[in-house]
Amino acid sequence: MTRRTKLVLGLALLFLLALVGAALARPGGGQSYSGGGGHSSSSGGGGGSSSSGGSGDSGALFELIYHLVRLIVYYPEIGIPLVILIVVWIMYSAYKQHKNKDWDSGPAVQLQRAIPLDDLRRVDPNFSQVLFEDFAYRLFSTAHRARHAADALATIAPYVAEPARQALAKRKPPGERVESVVIGAMRSFRLDIPPAARDREGRPYRERIGIEFEANVTTAKKTYYSVESWLFGREAGRQGKPPGASKSFPCPNCGAPWQASSTGTQVCASCNQAVDNGRFDWSVEQISLLSMDERPPTLIADVPERGTDLPTYYQAGAEMAFVSLQQHDPNASVQAIQQRLHMIYDELNRAWSKNDLTPIRGLVSDGLYDYLSYWIEAYKRQGLRNKLEQMRITGTTFAKVQRDRWYDAVTIRIWATGYDFTVRSSDGKHVKGSRMMLRPYSEYWTLIRSATRRGPAQARPVCGNCGAPLQITQSGECTHCNVHLTAGEFDWVLSKIEQDDSYRG
Repeated sequence: MTRRTKLVLGLALLFLLALVGAALARPGGGQSYSGGGGHSSSSGGGGGSSSSGGSGDSGALFELIYHLVRLIVYYPEIGIPLVILIVVWIMYSAYKQHKNKDWDSGPAVQLQRAIPLDDLRRVDPNFSQVLFEDFAYRLFSTAHRARHAADALATIAPYVAEPARQALAKRKPPGERVESVVIGAMRSFRLDIPPAARDREGRPYRERIGIEFEANVTTAKKTYYSVESWLFGREAGRQGKPPGASKSFPCPNCGAPWQASSTGTQVCASCNQAVDNGRFDWSVEQISLLSMDERPPTLIADVPERGTDLPTYYQAGAEMAFVSLQQHDPNASVQAIQQRLHMIYDELNRAWSKNDLTPIRGLVSDGLYDYLSYWIEAYKRQGLRNKLEQMRITGTTFAKVQRDRWYDAVTIRIWATGYDFTVRSSDGKHVKGSRMMLRPYSEYWTLIRSATRRGPAQARPVCGNCGAPLQITQSGECTHCNVHLTAGEFDWVLSKIEQDDSYRG
């Protein structure tokens, strides 16, 4: 084979590679949530800078097309068959997309636009949206894992009312144990604050929060993608609990480990109080299933990147909220937080590629660590490893800033790119994705830090308390100074990764 023939065949191969979709399997579960990428809108303003990171792709594609035309003109014996192959491949891809339209085109519902919950602090200064969302996240997962049996559901009776428990028990397939729950996105879409704590007859009003979830729920046989809304309610006038409360689900009145009395599943055996009605804490009043369908395999499926070019969902007043944060802590600059973000991004991708999340235990929250661990274990069970190489952030913009009594939280939309492919762990054989074509994408990353913390963010993976190299136990404590780090007590930690085609503020 001559050198010129090798060059021609190489160009042909590059052209085909440019058209082939790569498997998306990076941290955050982007390969599993097709979301509502077609619904675009934006509002408000934000700080920082942004770029999509994909501007070079169109130029490369035109160059490849130019070389293809040259092939047809000067080497028709190669160029014409190549064009035929490309046309056949495009037709086959269109057929596959049509065949899988139920999962590839997003949910059959209009996703809700997130609303802020800040107004609730007018009546409850202790309320923290960060803490509430962590509670809702854990309850959603726990409730689905318990839905297969009435006695299992009874263990969360203080926080899920009887009608909601019945709705879960009837969820398809009824009686089948749920093996895993992965939440792709959650957003608040409703907030009801009554004018007073009680009416004229002394009966308590109700405060309510509506949360919409997108999730993958996996049973022994199938995985289901669902969009569902949960309505949380509690008696008006109740005050939020501070951080450090139990991560389990004890009696919301006395705090004892939950055990139902002999008089009913909603009555605590320790304090003899009925507790599933929101008298003492938030309780799920109603669950509405908006959309559900079966998912294809997620680890090795070819899934197109969606949402990267959508406008950013900015929080109204994000700039003023960030100014407030800087007044509280002058060291909380855009540059300092970005440097911390870049460090977490690099460390997370490095650990992910090795199928070992131990090095980033102190850089992510407990809930996110559990979420990421699910995917690592899924890869290991299938003998696979998702490799991310030359990953880099190409642009950022601050989309949302939240401040309350307990936490500061910043949501940053990142644009990034890199090589994303999957190999077999045993021999390194390529399974899916591309080792040659960069894949641009964007996501929304949320960092949280204790509201009492001040000082510069660390741009190195060290303990924020003692400064030692980051070595964290599974329960979240530094092995050197024994203090807990994963709730943002000393520095910013990553708490959420949300997909751009699902994020709604």
